[in-house]
Amino acid sequence: MLRFLKQHPGKAATALVILIAAAALLWAFRDRLDADRWIDFGNTLPIPVLILAFLVLPLLGVPITIFLVLAGMRFGVVNGMLISTACIFFHNVAAYKLTHGIFRRRLRAWLESRGRSIPPIRKERQVLYTGLFAAVSGPPYAFKLYLSALADIPFRVYLWVGAPIYAVFSLIPVATGAAASSIKPVWIVAVLAGAFLLTLGLRWAVNRFQRRVARAPKA
Repeated sequence: MLRFLKQHPGKAATALVILIAAAALLWAFRDRLDADRWIDFGNTLPIPVLILAFLVLPLLGVPITIFLVLAGMRFGVVNGMLISTACIFFHNVAAYKLTHGIFRRRLRAWLESRGRSIPPIRKERQVLYTGLFAAVSGPPYAFKLYLSALADIPFRVYLWVGAPIYAVFSLIPVATGAAASSIKPVWIVAVLAGAFLLTLGLRWAVNRFQRRVARAPKA
C-alpha cells in the first residue's frame, strides 16, 4: 500500500481530494437532502419489473451500479445483497452461455476489427487472472463478463471465481443505496471512504502481481 502511494502520489492525491470534496458537499447540504425523493424513486418500480430489469439490462451494457443502488434502497443491505448476488450469478451464467453460443464468432470478429486479441491463459493461472480481471475496476461490467468468457476459461472457474468477486464488490453500491434511503451523511461518507481504501488496496495488489509476473522466469 505504501509503495503504491509512493509510486502514484498523483492518483492517490486526486482520489483523496475527490473523497474530501464529496464528504464536504454532503455535510454542507445535509439539511437539504430530501430522503423522500430517493425513497419514492426506488418505490415507483414494481418489484417484478425491477428484478427483471436487473437480470437483463446489465447484460446489454446498462451500468450495473444503477441496479445495485436501487436494490439497496428498495430492499436494504442484507436482502439487497441477496438479490444482487443472485442476479450477478445469473449474469455470469448467461454471458458464458451466450458467448460460447451464437455470439462467439461475432464477438471475436468485433474484437479483432478493433485490433484487440485475446491471449491464451495458462491453466495454472486461470483462477488468478479471472479473479484479478473481475476485481479490477475500469472496464464496463458487461464487457468484462463477455471478454472473460472469450478467453476459453472453464465454466467452473469463470462462475465460481468471477461471480463471488463481483458480488463482494457490489456491497459498496448496495450499502450506498441503503444509506441513501435515510440520507445519513455519516454513513455515506463511510461508504465513500471504504470505496477509496478498497480501490487503493486493489491497485496495490494488481501492481504487486504484475511485478511478480515480470520477475518470474519464462518457460
